[in-house]
Amino acid sequence: MFTISTNLEYMFKEAGERIEDRIAAAAAAGITHVEIFSLEGRDIDSVAEALKTHNVTLHSMLVDPRIMLVLKDTHEKFLATLKDTAEQAVKLGCKHLVCGSGTGAPFLPRAISLDVVCEAIDKAADIAEEMGLTLLLEAVNTRVDHPGVFFSHTSDTYYIANKLNRPSVKLLYDLYHSVAEHENVADTLTTIKDHIGHIQLADYPGRGEPGAGTLDWPTLLGQISDTGYTGPLGVECYPSGESTPEALTYIRSLAN
Repeated sequence: MFTISTNLEYMFKEAGERIEDRIAAAAAAGITHVEIFSLEGRDIDSVAEALKTHNVTLHSMLVDPRIMLVLKDTHEKFLATLKDTAEQAVKLGCKHLVCGSGTGAPFLPRAISLDVVCEAIDKAADIAEEMGLTLLLEAVNTRVDHPGVFFSHTSDTYYIANKLNRPSVKLLYDLYHSVAEHENVADTLTTIKDHIGHIQLADYPGRGEPGAGTLDWPTLLGQISDTGYTGPLGVECYPSGESTPEALTYIRSLAN
């Protein structure tokens, strides 16, 4: 039914600190798609070689999410950072760049802030399209993990993707963050289904692997299927045990 992608910043840590060793461990566990945040402190040629050697696809990388996009004077830095990350992604065969929003500005009305961010994403989409990449707009929760962030609800990223309606601008729907913000998953998926570019998973509460918390995963995967989404499911969690492959057993059994 679904391919499983794993975030190597949180998972396969038992293989060591080197991302190359985590790629190898993921491949040994039968994982064909992985995700990372950035190449900071890492050698791009070595990472590229590890991906090639183990026949693993790097599904997504993160554009620095700390840049405060609600302020226009940060947009030049954002676009320069995005271009640098895009060049790295191309070298690694990665097709998706995850874009956050940075923190919000309490002194700016939310509607105005959304349109300012929209301007930045529109310009970023020009770069993405030139390089054959897709931008994934991600909302993250403020209740548990990211206090003060601007993209705090799926409706924020949906507003921008729907307004721009560009093929290079999609949503990254993170089900864990959505649940943490008390969103109705079924209703949200129905609303955003035409703009979904990627879906990530973790259980709630605790952000452990699916099956470690209280969510009804057979029902949730059915709701995801109902949207028509057929891409990888990115598991971005803190494994509750020492073995990442064991932590993935339940969700992989459902996804297959």
